[in-house]
Amino acid sequence: MRPWPLFISAPLLGLSHSILLVFTPIFIEKTTLSLASLAILMSLGSALFLFSAPMWAKCSLRYGYPKVLLSGILGFSTSFSLMLVALWGSVSLQWPMVWVISSLIISRVIYGMTASAIVPSCQAWLSELNHAEHTMKKLAELSATMAFGRLIAPLLAMALIWIGWQAPLLFLSLAPLICLGYILKFSRSQEPLPAPAAHQIDKPISVQDKIDDKSVHSLLISITLICISYSCVTFLLTPMAIQWLNYSNQQASQYLSLLMTLAAMTMLLCHGITSKLKQVDQFKMMLLANMMLLLSLILMQLPIPHILFICVPLLSGAFAILQLQITSLLCNQAGKGKKAIATGLVSKYQTLGYGIGAGLLWLTNSDIDTNLQLLTLLGLAQLASLMFWKFNIGTKEAVKDAP
Repeated sequence: MRPWPLFISAPLLGLSHSILLVFTPIFIEKTTLSLASLAILMSLGSALFLFSAPMWAKCSLRYGYPKVLLSGILGFSTSFSLMLVALWGSVSLQWPMVWVISSLIISRVIYGMTASAIVPSCQAWLSELNHAEHTMKKLAELSATMAFGRLIAPLLAMALIWIGWQAPLLFLSLAPLICLGYILKFSRSQEPLPAPAAHQIDKPISVQDKIDDKSVHSLLISITLICISYSCVTFLLTPMAIQWLNYSNQQASQYLSLLMTLAAMTMLLCHGITSKLKQVDQFKMMLLANMMLLLSLILMQLPIPHILFICVPLLSGAFAILQLQITSLLCNQAGKGKKAIATGLVSKYQTLGYGIGAGLLWLTNSDIDTNLQLLTLLGLAQLASLMFWKFNIGTKEAVKDAP
């Protein structure tokens, strides 16, 4: 059986992210929360990925990818069901704000402790089903599917909002349940991977998976920094639309829908092209991503109307390229049966970046100009981390070639 159930499960997180982004103005209207407060609440779930992603990576070694993936999808569905209850209570039952916030916190905690299992498990499972030389191609195909989910998500969100404000959250509660059945059927058609011995599971990552610490740390710093930029900019899109263009909440929601569609198209294009390439210089690809990031952040600071139609696709393309290159590099270094350790590391540091991004918004009171200036400096720091990675790789190869 082809692994297509993995291709319909992995896009769930991106789909939910884009739908919630378009839903942000209405979410704020229904709950009367500030943008900074909402950003902190939403990032609470992502912040918990720091703890849950390594936990699920170790669980996948002990219990297998199917059980971990099924647990993640079930928790994902439960979290959005509770979020729907919180908004319904706020609007229909006039719940006190403390009840609404408490329900949202519980929802995001469930999300953070379970949803972190979905994408890394899909990536690791798919990597195990293919030879090392095909890892990047298959991960690019999976990422392209995830980008397609982001592509249709804004239009889907607008259609769901047109049906009713409850529809987006109802969709995010019920759609994952369809994936559960298909994943269960797919897992039964696969031969189980040989489980590593208990003493191997408990070994440190650096020993267990033969991943070089110096080079890996540079890559993980790089993915963290671009996630800070991506997180900040996506949250700032709402005030940008309202302050720069004087849009109403409804108009801002439609504007964000269009921007997210362009962003997803860029991601889909980047992953599609990468999946067709036979040979890729990964350093040059990561360097290209960094240049795209810096160009995007610099252009955002120029007083040009609708410059976001250029900046957002540039930023999304940079994020897509860098994430794919780093994930494939780490998966190729991980041992057989232990790909989840590599994908879990990427997920953990992406989460760290998202959390720092939300914290940066809080510290700056969501000031657009201040954030863009700080993000530009972080983009330069990311360039330095890539150069350091290249230096470490060059040094390692020189030592290997020495007589």
